[in-house]
Amino acid sequence: MKFISILIVACIGFSFSSFQAPTWKKEQLMSTKDLADKIKTNAKDKPLIFNVGPMENIKGAVAVGAATNITFSNRMESVLAMESKAKPVVVYCGCCSYASCPNIKPAYDKLMSLGFKNTKVLELPEGIKPDWVAKGYPVE
Repeated sequence: MKFISILIVACIGFSFSSFQAPTWKKEQLMSTKDLADKIKTNAKDKPLIFNVGPMENIKGAVAVGAATNITFSNRMESVLAMESKAKPVVVYCGCCSYASCPNIKPAYDKLMSLGFKNTKVLELPEGIKPDWVAKGYPVE
């Protein structure tokens, strides 16, 4: 019994120590203001925007579903099929902070693996509602 208790505690400790929220570098992030300005002005360099979560859709975003969903990858690849690899891309979820979201890193990694090196994570420190919707930025 003592052995089983020790094993359980060790496994729990390993699980917590092996999980780390991604640390995004400044150059990997796009501010909400920058994205909102690009959407409002219909800028030439307006990025392709992917919603990879269950939250509100930012105006013009393509909802591909949670990155943990089996159809996510196929949907994203289908949308990107005719796009230049140089196209700016922004990915967001907004269910929680971008630092702890389970959908952002797999989506970001997928885009990078497909060759979209100009990919950014939308900077949502708290989530879509306080960091986008509450500021009056465009949603669909």
